Amino acid sequence: MDEAELLFEIGDRHREHLVYAGEYRLLALARESVGPLRAFLDDWRQRIYRFENDFGASVVFYRPLERSTMTWDLVAARFVSGDPFDFRYAAGVRSNLRWREVQRLLDDIKGRS
Repeated sequence: MDEAELLFEIGDRHREHLVYAGEYRLLALARESVGPLRAFLDDWRQRIYRFENDFGASVVFYRPLERSTMTWDLVAARFVSGDPFDFRYAAGVRSNLRWREVQRLLDDIKGRS
């Protein structure tokens, strides 16, 4: 866990629903084909949350090419099985979020029925 992840872990009111925290999963699957962007993409981190209602979210922390600061993207998801990576996206990507916005969106997803 790096410094940024540690800070987010401390302020994460949904950490008990965290089923994955680590390297961005799609990057790991495509590592061989990213070529010169590999060093840039190595900083991408992913957190996957799953709530009791079988909804959750994939949240990715990264630095966009056009910006000098890190940002969050969030996609709401509906889980299909017990595997933390077996889900279907339930909404479009919410981009360029701050951590407090991520937490508020997770509150909304947790409350879905």
